[in-house]
Amino acid sequence: MRWLQLYLRSRRVPLALTTATALIAVAWALSLAYTDATTINTRTVSLVIMLAVVAAGTTLSGADDALDRTAAANWPVRRAGHLLLAVATITALLTLSTVSDARFEPFALVLRNITGLLGLTALGAALFGAALSWISPLTWTLVAVMPFVGPSRDLRMQVAGWLVQPAGTTAATVCAATLAVAGLLAYSLRGCPLRPASETGPDR
Repeated sequence: MRWLQLYLRSRRVPLALTTATALIAVAWALSLAYTDATTINTRTVSLVIMLAVVAAGTTLSGADDALDRTAAANWPVRRAGHLLLAVATITALLTLSTVSDARFEPFALVLRNITGLLGLTALGAALFGAALSWISPLTWTLVAVMPFVGPSRDLRMQVAGWLVQPAGTTAATVCAATLAVAGLLAYSLRGCPLRPASETGPDR
């Protein structure tokens, strides 16, 4: 299993996991302390998921681009597994809140937002690199949590604000699924763009 340990360390997974766990724990603790509602606000849920996904986005490339393309490994399968593991991990961390009086619910909304935002992050990583993969999920989330965006019958608003639409909203689900599939395929098949040698040197 040493190869797995090396892989996780090269992708900075321990740091990303610690960061995501801390962010989720802080949001949960604040909600538990300052609100009486048993279900955490949808906008708060979306922001927390976005921050956890951005942390996961830092793990989408390693220190050596050439190593990530070696023929000795089945990289498309490994990249796909990496994304699926990230979805499972973030989902599990948020689901732990269900044992308390402040919960990240409903589960369908949580899972929809995780898969959609992580797909968007993976798509950004495939197009612009892992270092810039945070821009798209951050931008879309900040727009979606604005006061003038909310549950709506308008199709355009349901797509633009898919993160804050109720669970079961067809347009929001389709939008999230499209982002998830596009990101999974793009990142799994392409990986991240090659970076200049100056960015991948031993001192980096």
